[in-house]
This record gives sequence, structure tokens and C-alpha cells, in this order.
Amino acid sequence: MPTTMPESIADQIIADKIKEWEQKKQELKAKKDIKEIQLHPFLTIARDFGCREEEIIPDLEKSLGWKVYGRNMLDYLARKENLSRSFLETLDEHRQSLIENWINFLIHSGSIMQDDYVVKISRLVKVIVAQENAIFLGRGINFILADKREGLRIRLTAPLIQRVKNISQLRKISEKEAEDLIQKTDQERRSFTKQNFNRDFDSYDGYDLVFNTMNFPSEKIIKTISLFLNA
Repeated sequence: MPTTMPESIADQIIADKIKEWEQKKQELKAKKDIKEIQLHPFLTIARDFGCREEEIIPDLEKSLGWKVYGRNMLDYLARKENLSRSFLETLDEHRQSLIENWINFLIHSGSIMQDDYVVKISRLVKVIVAQENAIFLGRGINFILADKREGLRIRLTAPLIQRVKNISQLRKISEKEAEDLIQKTDQERRSFTKQNFNRDFDSYDGYDLVFNTMNFPSEKIIKTISLFLNA
């Protein structure tokens, strides 16, 4: 199962988005005295590895019709200075300034660490939700957007034994190998959250909804999320 998006595909997706958002900027150019950035509805998804995310997330993307921004795409954008700059420049200068004010607020309030990577990710996320509805996977984005009521922050989880069985079947490896992979991935995600946001991945105050995916079929999870987003 590939985990890295080919650069040619990533570049094309990014180029299409920049073109789309540049057109939107031209359409909004006549509007003046913008007091704040209006955010689109969004969804952040934190998940324990192996909790059927490979089934649920594509179904969510299809049902909502929103683009999914995962680790590969966000990391790629954060590494490419010219692409990050181009994303930001799809907003007018006033709204760029508002984003920088918001970043400074996040840093000074302790919501994010003053780390170059986290600052870049935070900036990119704010640009994206200023432009379109979006689904964000992991990377602590539920903490970055914690004070924004336009979206929903969810957590997908399941008992370890079920996750082991799922990964073992999905990747065609032994259950011992699956359990080792799950433990390693879970630890990496928790360490990332602690290091970059000084928060506990397992603290439920970081989420609006938590689903045990062993007990809920994909369609019920999607229906529940849709109801909350449209409330």
C-alpha cells in the first residue's frame, strides 16, 4: 500500500488549487474593508491506526464532496517554500495580514509551538479553510482550529484487538507484525502531538465527537457527522 504521493500528482493538485483560488481572489477584489476571514465548514480527523480509516475516509470524502488534505500533501506543501507562498498569495494582502495575526495569537496563547514546521502547517490550514470546505487528517489540526466553530473535530478509534485483525488482513501480514506496526504508529502520533502542541492525543477535550468504529458502520458515522455539520 503506497504511503507517499508522487510529486507530479501533488504538483498538479496544488497548481489546480492555486488557479482556482486566484480566480476567486479576482472575484473578491472589489470587496473592501474586510474585518475578518470567513471560514468554510471543515472536518478534522484524528484516528488510531487500523480503525477502518481506509474505508471511512474515502466514503466521507465522496459523501461530503470535500477535498481531503492528509499528511503527505500538507508535509509536501510545508517543505516547498514557493508552494507555501503561492498558497498564501491566493488571498489578498489584508487577509494575509489577518492570518499572520492569527498565527501570532496561536503562538502566544500556547496553542502551537513556535516551530517552523507547525507554523507553516497552521498557515496553510487557515488559507485552505478560507478558500473551501476541507477534510484534514491528523497533524494536530484539531488543535490548530480548536477555537473555530465552523467545523467539527472527530476522533476514530477501536479496541486494539480489532485494529490488529484489520491491519493483518489489509496488509497481509501476521497479527504480531500488525500489532508491532500499530504500536509504533500510535506512538509516533502521540509523540508528534505532545512535541508540537504540548497536548495529549488521548485527551477527549481535543474532539467534538469520538467514534468506536467497531460499533458503528461507515454509513452511520458519515450520517452522524453530516447531521452535526449541517446543524
